[in-house]
This record gives sequence, structure tokens and C-alpha cells, in this order.
Amino acid sequence: MKKKLLLSLAAIVLVFTIWAAFNREKFTQMVVDLGMAITSSVKHRDPSKEKAKFEVTAENFAKAFKENAADATKQYINQAVLVEGTVTGISGVTISLNNIACNMDSTQFDKIKTIQTGNKIRLQGLVVGYNDLMEEVSMAQCTIK
Repeated sequence: MKKKLLLSLAAIVLVFTIWAAFNREKFTQMVVDLGMAITSSVKHRDPSKEKAKFEVTAENFAKAFKENAADATKQYINQAVLVEGTVTGISGVTISLNNIACNMDSTQFDKIKTIQTGNKIRLQGLVVGYNDLMEEVSMAQCTIK
């Protein structure tokens, strides 16, 4: 009985493998559709509704990464951080505070138009990385506080 079950299972896997080999585009699309179905049901994090784990000035925040990127990465990556500083640049949907690049959340696009270089601002978002070559901290899903 077990032998018949294993042979049947092996035959099904073999037929599916042959079908997938000859229908790569359909098979690839099936895998992509499955992945989208799985990830779209996952609740996404909204850092604007979280209490910031850290509240720092832009200068001290950038300095922490510059002095010891490994420790700062362990401490801040994927954390909701509230950063206060002076706007040094605006490029599309990214607001820069010295060496901190804050990619703004889509709900904030209208507010970006009212911000000018030199304004003091408080932004909250998720820390997503540090570019040690450019010495720039990257934040995502930022909102104005």
C-alpha cells in the first residue's frame, strides 16, 4: 500500500515537473501569484501610529552611525525613530536632514509642498539602512510630526 502511494506521488511530481519545464511562463506566473497572495494578506507595519522607540536630533543620529555603524545598526534598524532637525534638501518625496534621507509616506505628499530648505522639522519613520560610503542614514514611511 505504501509503495503504491509513493509511486503515485512520484508520478504526479514527474508529470508536474515535465509540464513546468514546457510551460515556464505559466509556471513562473503561478509562483508569482502564489507569492502575491501570501504577502498581500500580511498586515503591514505603520510607523506613524507607533510610539517612537527613539527620539533624537538629526546631528546626533547621523553621528551615531558615523562613529560606529555596526552598533548603531543593531540599535536602530527597523525601529520607529522620531528625528528632529533642519531640512537641508528636498528631492521628490525625500526630505534630507543633514545625512538622513527620509522617504515620505504617500499620505504626506501634499505636506511636502509646504516644506522649505531651512525649516525645522520632526519626522518619524522606520530606519532601513546606512550607506557608509555616502555616510547617509535611510528612513522609510516617514511622516511629519
